Amino acid sequence: MDRRQLEYFLAVVDGSSVTSAAAALHVSQPTISVALRALEKELGGQLFERTPKGLALAAAGRALVNPARQVLRDFSVAKESVRDVLGLTGGSLDIGAVPAVASGWLLDRMAAFRRAYPEVVLRVYPEIEDDLVGARVRNGEYNLGLTVSQPDASGLTAFQVGEQVLQALLPPGSPGRGTPLMIEELVGMDLVTLHRNHSRSRRWLEARLGERGLSARIRVELGSTDAIVPLVADGAGYALWWTPMPATSLGECVLRPLVPGLRRPIVISHRTGVISPAAQAFLHLVGSEPQG
Repeated sequence: MDRRQLEYFLAVVDGSSVTSAAAALHVSQPTISVALRALEKELGGQLFERTPKGLALAAAGRALVNPARQVLRDFSVAKESVRDVLGLTGGSLDIGAVPAVASGWLLDRMAAFRRAYPEVVLRVYPEIEDDLVGARVRNGEYNLGLTVSQPDASGLTAFQVGEQVLQALLPPGSPGRGTPLMIEELVGMDLVTLHRNHSRSRRWLEARLGERGLSARIRVELGSTDAIVPLVADGAGYALWWTPMPATSLGECVLRPLVPGLRRPIVISHRTGVISPAAQAFLHLVGSEPQG
């Protein structure tokens, strides 16, 4: 078993076909097919099954996915570590992050990292759930993960690097910019929000209002955060918004802190053990400290 075989295998997993894997890796389809057959012969089992929708993982294939990703990530770390010792530049850094961090806190750090290490390719992957970020850091898909809760500690090292505060995002021209807003005042206002299962902040608000015998007046429910600011800016209602967030991304919308308030940590995690020079540099840049 060699690195190239594992790379071909994962490309087929991600693309669900030899054709898409060949296109992604810029090799011929027979090259991938031969490599997979050799890998199956070595392992003694079939990795894929053909279905009407393409290739599907067989039991042996499912068992190989996470170890294969870890091996390829370790190859990458080893290569970049040697290049770093030799004084060479380059490499890459893959970060998985929940949207509220990826579109806020992370932006300034990305810009600072790019200024300091212009030859490193930086890739950010938004993920809805903290658990998914942790799992993909653990299996080697991402070098680093950014979440708003402590990930499962198994195989991971985590640090708190910041904090988010929940605020109310109001349409332009709303009074009281920067002054506290009691959550009871939100009852009479229209709420633009994510679907309940996608929004911890919405569930928090509903619970706090429920304790008072009140309920939120939800008027718009969305599947992603992309349209929230434009809708609030057009006067469709208010939204719950985690800060810090670049002021330029909010336009003329008005932010007001909530009473009672809600805070949550920003946590960065990586696989326990040796990590790539690029990941080490990013951790140094953000000044991470072990969580207590």
